[in-house]
Amino acid sequence: MGKHILLLLLGLSLLVSSLQALTCITCDRLNSRGICERGEGCCQAKPGERCASLVTLKDGRIQFGNQRCADLCFTGTVKNGEQTVKMNCCNRSFCNKL
Repeated sequence: MGKHILLLLLGLSLLVSSLQALTCITCDRLNSRGICERGEGCCQAKPGERCASLVTLKDGRIQFGNQRCADLCFTGTVKNGEQTVKMNCCNRSFCNKL
């Protein structure tokens, strides 16, 4: 009987740990030095959301960026002349740190 209760408790603890909320870093405006100027904090991703970071670069140097919880997100790079926009999406807490 004790083994069954122990297995039940182990199963419940694994279930609870897998349901923990995804926490993402937020920053409305990241400056060229990588310092958050506005909106620094954290957000709890809702179902279907992931952690996202968006950075605009010019000549390989950060111009500005943004970090948030996002439901519409892709990982990729878009180049337009001298500017490059990089977006990254991830599914682990605090994975969108720049």
